[in-house]
Amino acid sequence: MPTFSDNPDAWETYFTTVDDAPASIALDIFIGEHAPLAKNTTLLAVLIHMNEPGEHGLGDGVDPEALRHVEQQIVHAYEQELDVLFVGRVRSQGVWQLYFYGAEGEELEQRAAQLLSGFSGWKQELHITNDPDWEVYFELLFPDRERLQWIQDRKVCEALAEQGDPLVVPRRVDHYAYFATSADRQRFIDASSKEHFEVEAVGFDPAEEDMAYTVQLHRTESVELEAIHDVVMDLIICATEHDGLYDGWETSVLSPKSDADPLPN
Repeated sequence: MPTFSDNPDAWETYFTTVDDAPASIALDIFIGEHAPLAKNTTLLAVLIHMNEPGEHGLGDGVDPEALRHVEQQIVHAYEQELDVLFVGRVRSQGVWQLYFYGAEGEELEQRAAQLLSGFSGWKQELHITNDPDWEVYFELLFPDRERLQWIQDRKVCEALAEQGDPLVVPRRVDHYAYFATSADRQRFIDASSKEHFEVEAVGFDPAEEDMAYTVQLHRTESVELEAIHDVVMDLIICATEHDGLYDGWETSVLSPKSDADPLPN
């Protein structure tokens, strides 16, 4: 069995709301490309009630640091002793929630409870259910389209910042989209031109099959995360309205010493 959670680059963290309450979610996003796994149909949910949930229910005082340490120990014990996959964590409403998927087995619940009993200091719950379609992973842990795009935008902005880019300085930003027909593409171009986007290139890519008509747009703007994310979401909505697919953005690194280093999307 592949141990997807050992790949640190696969893990992502984002903020959202769960049941109208603030939530911080961390998940192994890479495993979503392979899920559901036929041999891992049993969901184990470990719920740890925080002693100091704080105003927003995400943890306050010593709880977050202490529970991260406890989490590491529980994950290690469960993965080693139960042969399960740790797929994500939710912090919300004063509860630290860990989610695992494992194989069916009569001894799983008993052994999981025994391992958990070794961690004292917080009220704990263990819930084990059958979840062959990984509904909890896809419906609770996995980000929606907007949050997934925010993660992608954040990665580009972080890469820029690591190279000394101030982000607030306006510069040319290029955007890419694909469409099923040239007519759909043209309607997208017409709509985006009203927002002062200019066309750099149009093309036809037969390798894309159903989305073979391409367009590259550009506009001058800053790339602060919230600002560029709003721009991207507007383009995603516009592309979707015209039966297209938005495919990311790229720009150049700006710094006091250099303003012409390309950064791929």
